[in-house]
Amino acid sequence: MISDAQLILGFSRHLTAYSMSAVHAELETLRFAGQVYEMAWRLRNAQVSSPERVRAIGIEAKIGPLDLERYVLPVMEQLGWVQCDRHPEGNLVSVSAFIPPDTELLAATERLLSILLVTPVQRAALQIMRATSVQPLERQAALQAGSGNGDEAAERALSCLTTVNLVREVLGEDGRAVVFNPNIWIGDDQMATAALRTEDARVQREVGALIEEIVASPGIPEEHVTSTEQRWIDFAVSAGLVERSQVVAASDKKFLFTPHLHRDPFGTDPRDPSGHIRQLVGSMIYASTFASWKLNSPGAFLYVLIRDGEAGQHERIAQDYAMLETAGTIEVVGDGRDARMRLLQADVAEQALKIIDSRGRTASGANTTFAGIGEQRSYNHLERERAQIANTVVMDDADSRRFMSALRDTTARRNF
Repeated sequence: MISDAQLILGFSRHLTAYSMSAVHAELETLRFAGQVYEMAWRLRNAQVSSPERVRAIGIEAKIGPLDLERYVLPVMEQLGWVQCDRHPEGNLVSVSAFIPPDTELLAATERLLSILLVTPVQRAALQIMRATSVQPLERQAALQAGSGNGDEAAERALSCLTTVNLVREVLGEDGRAVVFNPNIWIGDDQMATAALRTEDARVQREVGALIEEIVASPGIPEEHVTSTEQRWIDFAVSAGLVERSQVVAASDKKFLFTPHLHRDPFGTDPRDPSGHIRQLVGSMIYASTFASWKLNSPGAFLYVLIRDGEAGQHERIAQDYAMLETAGTIEVVGDGRDARMRLLQADVAEQALKIIDSRGRTASGANTTFAGIGEQRSYNHLERERAQIANTVVMDDADSRRFMSALRDTTARRNF
């Protein structure tokens, strides 16, 4: 349902918005693990990249060149995700990407955590985060979820998660504390009531299994549920943990949903673990709606990009096409008026096109150019936006030009 890889990537993005503190330092290894996943998603299908291009992608992902080359890339090499070619003196020459499919990435979490030697507190934090995302829990039940790493580690992990606003702890009317993920379960009073009603271990197990089955198949017919009995379905609905709808016809049918349908532990869509689908959709809608030179038909543009693998031939592409390139979604090839964008992550573009098509025609304006996309300098993923103590540093034009120069990873400029 909720993979550790998604938890780790969200942790990392969330923590980058915070000033360094004792809590931030205590969770630092999880942030680093998220940076490994961040680079993996951005380098998918990139084949061979120059060190300048990889560094530019890292900088946009809030990973400094020193951390990238000394720590992130070596760990990715251990995992078999990249191969770094270096000069005899150690300078990076090129990076070849061998990033596995998403399913394998999501399943590689334990290997990554073992390589990084994560602490008991950090493991407990992941476990408590996962448990309180599935359903609201009475405080002792939440601690029990992380107690396999020691009671003291579980207590400290819960304190850290509360400090960085990834879980919320509230008191019920009887004075008992309840812990839940505020990005999924909304409403302190309702969540406290629901958690205390499911305090019994048997109830938690039955309701938790039901919620996981529904999250895996949103809208599942009630009669198809295999994880638990009808009485627990009725109980979960009455507690507000499961939503039930009914289609009235000759034979009435009931269907089950949970709030997880459109929210993951960081308030984002669980069907887009890397966040790059949202980023591409936002890029297209911006270009067709707000840009000074509007893109007439973002849907048609994406369709051509998917069909042909390339689109463009416009000098603006060579000048400033940063945001989607640092995401690893596209790469720019050619120069001047022959500059064009090459699609690297077709699955991201295909899902984005479905969303664009569902909006209907978003075109407006008379000019079909790529300037509107070029105006887009950077993107803040939702996990980082939701963190409350965020600092944003905007690049000036000179920084942007240097950034673009580093990203231009064409054959003519390589000297491997």
